[in-house]
Amino acid sequence: MENQSSQDFGFTQSDLGLQRPVEVKRTGFGYHLGFDSKLYYTNNAASASSGDGKEPSGIWENSLNNGFILGAFDLGGASFSPIISLGYSKYTHFGDDDIKSFDFDTLSISPNAFFQFSNGWTFRSGLGVMLDFAPRDGMEKTYQQISPTLALGKGFSLGIAQTAWEWSLAYHFTDSIQPDEDIMNRFETAFLWSFSIPINRLQISPYVRFAYVNYASGDRDDALGSLGLDFRYSFTHWLALNAFFNFSFRGSNNDDYDFTRFDGGGGLGLSAKF
Repeated sequence: MENQSSQDFGFTQSDLGLQRPVEVKRTGFGYHLGFDSKLYYTNNAASASSGDGKEPSGIWENSLNNGFILGAFDLGGASFSPIISLGYSKYTHFGDDDIKSFDFDTLSISPNAFFQFSNGWTFRSGLGVMLDFAPRDGMEKTYQQISPTLALGKGFSLGIAQTAWEWSLAYHFTDSIQPDEDIMNRFETAFLWSFSIPINRLQISPYVRFAYVNYASGDRDDALGSLGLDFRYSFTHWLALNAFFNFSFRGSNNDDYDFTRFDGGGGLGLSAKF
């Protein structure tokens, strides 16, 4: 079985930059720090179509995320914020002995120019950089991705719920350990619709995402989809318990790349805002 990397993860690791509208300050600078530890089950750890590669697994995911808001500037009808996101995630698989070869670490850096308008519209342009490493092979780099991205979105209220949609365009320049290093180079356009429903200390967040992907190195086109539901219960402003369920799929004109996948589990999150 091949080593897994974050480009196999569907919605949760699609790396189109900031995937949901973010909270930005109207003035000044801001810093967001978050740590999440999750334990969950997947029925298809390698996102494989079928056969021996389609193996279930438990996954322990630990993620440290930093967000730097480098000021907020009033442009007259819009607020502009340069935002830099920096994250490191570690994925540890357990179950069958072969599953352990799927372990990987991911370093991500994403500078974005974020524009927020008074009528709820948002626009961002950014650059996502992602590096995958194999912790069981001396932290050898196994995958690299650089993704310039443009995205247009809008947020609004529905009763007590907040909802937002975003349409994004990205091109992924890649370097992998495959014989053809840039075989994963691809164009991606995606539509995301997410909700946030607060009920006292509980926040319920359903979402749906669809994407079309065209690969540069061959006659391959993919349709990707993901439906998910997140629950987050806040004990304090800095400590929360979370649970999530996600179903993702890929349909390709090359049947070897088709897959369906279910992930579900939960964990704890720590966060701070300054």
